[in-house]
Amino acid sequence: MRRRTGAAGRRRTIAEEGTALPTPPPSGPLIDPLVRNRLSGASPARGRPSLAYGWIVVAAVTAIITATSGARFLFGVVLKPVAEEFGWSRSALTAAVMVSTVVLSLCQPAVGLLVDRVGAKRILVGGTAVIGFGLLPLSFAARLWQVYLLYGVAIAVGLAAASPVVATALVGRWFERRRGTALAIATSGAAFGQLLIVPLGAWTLTVADWQTTYRLLAAILLVAMVPLGLLVLRDAPAASTPAARSVEEAGTDLRGAVRTGSFWLLALGFLVCGFTMAFPNTHFIAYVDDMGMAPTHAANAVGVTAVFSIAGSLLLGMAADRHRRGAVLAATYALRGAAFALLLVLPPAGGMLFVYAVVLGVSWTATTPLTAAIAADIYGRRHLGAIFGSLFTFMNIGYGIGAVLDGVVYELSGGYEAALVVNAALGGGAAVAVWMVADRRRRSAPDGGLASAPRPVLGAD
Repeated sequence: MRRRTGAAGRRRTIAEEGTALPTPPPSGPLIDPLVRNRLSGASPARGRPSLAYGWIVVAAVTAIITATSGARFLFGVVLKPVAEEFGWSRSALTAAVMVSTVVLSLCQPAVGLLVDRVGAKRILVGGTAVIGFGLLPLSFAARLWQVYLLYGVAIAVGLAAASPVVATALVGRWFERRRGTALAIATSGAAFGQLLIVPLGAWTLTVADWQTTYRLLAAILLVAMVPLGLLVLRDAPAASTPAARSVEEAGTDLRGAVRTGSFWLLALGFLVCGFTMAFPNTHFIAYVDDMGMAPTHAANAVGVTAVFSIAGSLLLGMAADRHRRGAVLAATYALRGAAFALLLVLPPAGGMLFVYAVVLGVSWTATTPLTAAIAADIYGRRHLGAIFGSLFTFMNIGYGIGAVLDGVVYELSGGYEAALVVNAALGGGAAVAVWMVADRRRRSAPDGGLASAPRPVLGAD
């Protein structure tokens, strides 16, 4: 018979004519439907943004996180003038930071659940607006309880909604192969905020007052960042076919995730991350002063840390797209521990302090995007907001514990040496813990396509 019928016949006829057959797209629970469509040659549905639009989303998220993080950093900038104007003690005023940390810890899992239900764009834009509208009345505060309420509660809720949790959920759902790099860029906004907003706030104090500092940031958020989010941000488009939708909706929920060992290993890492961030943020300048160095020397070291945190996050994010992500995260925590060991052995003066600043900076912000990428690889994107939001809470808890215990160590021993030893040891322990996290990322197939990784087995991780 010269005429063939059916799929087999059509394939034979095409092959006889010399036309190359398209490679069937790979399948699996971790394959981005947009990537599958691109590999198979299918065109996205009309009106749906292409995968390349994800990089525009990354740029917008980075800008928004840069501005919103300023609300947290500015508190330290205006601490002295506010305390002097109203006669408040610094300990009483900084209690607002403790209130903010508690509220952040309580809100983060709830924000993650909302992200999964209503979309990350709405939560991020809403959180940005809450921060902006909270800064305006804060600039008129004249009572301590008003600072606690506005900064400790209202703005903290906004910070939880405009946190790396929401940023990673929004960005992570746009990417598969380059997820580590994309998340590293987006979450580096916090470091950019430290580099840009803090100097801007300090300069504003020299020409105006602390009230103007808060009002200027409020204007940036409400006039620039909220419209940017509304006009540019988009949640990752839904799949266009029933088969792709079933893949997109697959994934482990929060209840299933907490039954796996990988969740608790990643949580332990975040707990240590928060703990080891407390010393540089809370006690470092006092430590440098105790060592006989000028506070400006410590401030310069902090600036070096911020610069290298951006470079380190990007480099480690790219490394995580090429190598086992658990190994890259383990190296990051090892660097964190090594930084405190260096602070113990380096001479207490001179430029050697910047060696510590460089090593610490490389590990400073990289833990967040790496942990988010690993969580997405293991549990899928469907419930990433709730899962990563719950993981991120451990960082806030660790930060609070570290800030208090470092101070207790100083009071008991008269120095910070024991605290540095503890921080160094915890960094090494976290490196060992995250090294043990199972790598379930999809790998490149022999034909250049994508091969899916196995689904996690609950309770047997």
